[in-house]
Amino acid sequence: MQGGSVPIANPKPAISVASSERIPVMPSEGAADGEIDLVAVGLLLWARRYLVLALMVLCAAAAAYYAFTKPTTFRADVVVTEVSEGGLNAAAALASQLTGLVNIPSLGFGAGRGQKEAEPVLESRLLVQEYISRNNLVAQLYPNSKKRQTLWRAVQEFQKGILSIRQDPRRGVTTVSVEWTDPTTAARWANGIVALANELIRTRALEEAKRNIEYLNAQIEHTNDVELRRAIYNLIESETKTLMLANGRPEYAFRIVDPAVPPEVKAGPHRALILLTGLAVGALFGGLIVLASDWVSRQRRRLHREP
Repeated sequence: MQGGSVPIANPKPAISVASSERIPVMPSEGAADGEIDLVAVGLLLWARRYLVLALMVLCAAAAAYYAFTKPTTFRADVVVTEVSEGGLNAAAALASQLTGLVNIPSLGFGAGRGQKEAEPVLESRLLVQEYISRNNLVAQLYPNSKKRQTLWRAVQEFQKGILSIRQDPRRGVTTVSVEWTDPTTAARWANGIVALANELIRTRALEEAKRNIEYLNAQIEHTNDVELRRAIYNLIESETKTLMLANGRPEYAFRIVDPAVPPEVKAGPHRALILLTGLAVGALFGGLIVLASDWVSRQRRRLHREP
């Protein structure tokens, strides 16, 4: 305008980040319902940065204490495959046919019956309990414990924190891993677990084969049918082969492809990763506390303004 003064609009008051009450977070006045003003969130976090940093330092210190007080562990792996005896499993089919002709119960015949239960035995509690009992490992698992530890707790600790079994169906192999503070001990335990599994399955197969042979010999005395007697003799021959295999082959159910050796590289703890996780958790907790505190204060002001 000519000869007139140009009105100057009053400048908007600057936003002070010193007070969180002046920083709207969710939602701001210019934001739509349900939207979060990211700029306001950033300003609020910056205003409370010392609180966030304090929580980050606290969590990082706790993570560092855990990382540097936890003992170094080593993992030993033994790779095995299940032994299959497909040719001898025909005895099971023959026994199934004879069940309807003579009084032969479902005892389980043929060398393949041991392999059917091989994997469950390897993952069973009984195997771990037997290994700990035979080697007196309860005291070794709890060297600094002042109270008396039980076998049940030792088995739980061994299964959950020391032993791990991974199956690879595509390759047809199973990896048995033992993680312990001493690499030589870890390798010895891993190989020992597989050897004991073979022993337990082999012993059970021997007992079943002997029992079946005795039963079949008794059945022969009660039948005069030539064909039935020949079939029973075939079953006895199959059970005799099972006895021979079990007595002459230590790796009865699991064949060791790659035995465990004492590892030279530690398996844990990953201290750098633990420290980074502590920092991230501290930052997350700090941010959540700041946002929750701001939300509570805004709700209180809203309630005070309402009549």
